Amino acid sequence: MDAATYRAQIYDIFTPPIEDTETQIERALELGTEYLDLPIGFFTHITADRQEILQAVGDHRLIQSGESCPLDEAYCRRTIELESPLAIQDANISSAISEAAIQTFDLGAYIGAKVIVDGETYGTACFADDNPRNESFTDAEQFFVELIGRLSGQALERQTYERQLAQRGERLNEQEEIYHAVVESSFDSVFRTDTNGIFTYSSKSVRDLLGYSPTKLEERSITITHPDAETTDWAWEKISQVLNGEPAEARDFPLETKSGEIVYTDIRGVPIYDGSVPESERTPEDIVEVQLMVRDASHRRQREGLISVINRVLRHNVRNEMSVIQGYAEMLSDALDEESAERADLIYGAAGRLLNLAESAQQIEQNRNLSAELESLDIVSFVDRIASEFRHRYPDESITVDAPETAVAETLPRVETALFELIDNAAKHGGDHATIGIKVEVTDLWVVVRVSDDGPGLPESERAVLETGEETPLGHGQGLGLWLSYWLVTTADGKIDVLESDKGTTMEIRLPTPR
Repeated sequence: MDAATYRAQIYDIFTPPIEDTETQIERALELGTEYLDLPIGFFTHITADRQEILQAVGDHRLIQSGESCPLDEAYCRRTIELESPLAIQDANISSAISEAAIQTFDLGAYIGAKVIVDGETYGTACFADDNPRNESFTDAEQFFVELIGRLSGQALERQTYERQLAQRGERLNEQEEIYHAVVESSFDSVFRTDTNGIFTYSSKSVRDLLGYSPTKLEERSITITHPDAETTDWAWEKISQVLNGEPAEARDFPLETKSGEIVYTDIRGVPIYDGSVPESERTPEDIVEVQLMVRDASHRRQREGLISVINRVLRHNVRNEMSVIQGYAEMLSDALDEESAERADLIYGAAGRLLNLAESAQQIEQNRNLSAELESLDIVSFVDRIASEFRHRYPDESITVDAPETAVAETLPRVETALFELIDNAAKHGGDHATIGIKVEVTDLWVVVRVSDDGPGLPESERAVLETGEETPLGHGQGLGLWLSYWLVTTADGKIDVLESDKGTTMEIRLPTPR
């Protein structure tokens, strides 16, 4: 065969559909020994200071698969330094081969080309004979060896790439299985839609929620689950928010079941990005789907509705009956002698406290569903307004404010109610002619508000409200104003604490500054 035919066969060896890379290289070495008329062929991997023979054909005592030697003793040491093949007709008279290499391997003729993998030198493809060659290597022979080196390097790159793809596929399959296991074991239903609102996936739990089998929803519009056009408009408002790259939530969102019933749900939607785009470079243009986590809120709505009705009825009755009690207690206080009048005043005061308790309960109900979208607000303006009101309400008490001109926090308007409750608590329980101090400071991270009084100190039962965030059975709402303050502050990303003090009570609120 001529040189062109041998080259064509080399291309065939490395052309898909392909065998494994080791077989390809072995066949290339065998074809090379035939074409070059050299009995030895070998393929190496070279590190910084060592050569390892990965594959070999022919009969040589040291050139065998798995053998290795220092790079200084290898014929290939010079090969990896050159851009073109190294061709040696007689190694005994060539300056390119070290004396140590000749003493170790005792090869007469040698030709080798380096192998490049992913832009880095990997090793060599070489052919040799124990005896010198009668004629020098031709350009065609050198090109043939160089071709084997190039195609071997490409085959190794392809093998590495395919192995990485297989491993990535295995990891993706494993992650997909984990994802499905989490979704299917969740109490929530999970949906995915494309950017046009077409269902692409539904978890098995959708059958219990809406009565559809998951496959029946796929490739259908989300509007199939909407009871009316108003619901669809609400859905698209939230989906548009997700397609802008922002998570969105909807509370008490109505969905229509397959049988036509309405079920109310809480929904959270998040964007799914094209996985090929690095996280740091993603934009809304890279969003490919929307994932929706849906929870049946029917029982919660029913429970909250019942609680709300009971709360309103109790507040209404308490206000009406306590107003009557206060009215008669006031009349008795005016009509009775001094000792009996004092007892009537106690009745009047107890009725007043119950009225205040009813008002606090109303505040909690009004604030429980407020959004937690923080905004920049000046806390000093809140403090000044509340202090002015309390100076009129409690003229016998001293209320001082130590604050900068402004103190801007990233919070919610409802924290004004929390501040009011704390200052009101200090005014009511600070003793006769109480002294109340309000101090506002700004740090790098927080706007700090401290409310201090010189009263008897905070009862342990009310302190527990702020430490645990729970209203205990023993407290039974005596600290409801403090509980309301705790809830309003902590749900606005703030903190509230009782500071240790030798006398009186100091309450501290910390609200985050704008970032």
